[in-house]
Amino acid sequence: MRLVNRLLALLLGLVLLAGGLLLAVEAVLAAVGHPPWLVRFDTWLAPLQRTTLGDPIVPGIALAVAALGLLLLFVQLRPWAPRLLVIRRRSGAEPVHWSVYRRSVEREVCAAVDAVAGVTETTARLRGKRSRWRLTVSPRGRADSRPQVREVVAGQLDRIAAPLPVKLRVSMRRPRRVA
Repeated sequence: MRLVNRLLALLLGLVLLAGGLLLAVEAVLAAVGHPPWLVRFDTWLAPLQRTTLGDPIVPGIALAVAALGLLLLFVQLRPWAPRLLVIRRRSGAEPVHWSVYRRSVEREVCAAVDAVAGVTETTARLRGKRSRWRLTVSPRGRADSRPQVREVVAGQLDRIAAPLPVKLRVSMRRPRRVA
């Protein structure tokens, strides 16, 4: 989502910059007494001056702008999964703050679970706050391999010093049939 936000911000910035420069050029030309360069004000200003609040187009445009604004607000206020996750501190004299990338933890868990015999195509989804994790692991395999998967995931979480307790959910998917 950060990439989309940055691209939209760049696009909006470029549009506003171009519009501002065009407005400045047109204002200078109007102040000097020259005719408009690109925008003819009389062609778009006259219909706007004749439009009243009672015209049916005004509430339609207002509703469309309000809906777009609420959609953007909802998308921006939605809590996104953090990129960095805090890991627990090892015992020591001075406090050390370590973090790991969420996606790298997901990849490590998937690779470890895929090493279990009879388990393939594992997907992992790590959510929660920075120091409280919820992990959902969905491997493809038989249901009787669930305890092994839990054990492997617990080992991986201990190896990377995940904050305790981690809410772990293992949902096994049926293995594919080979024809």
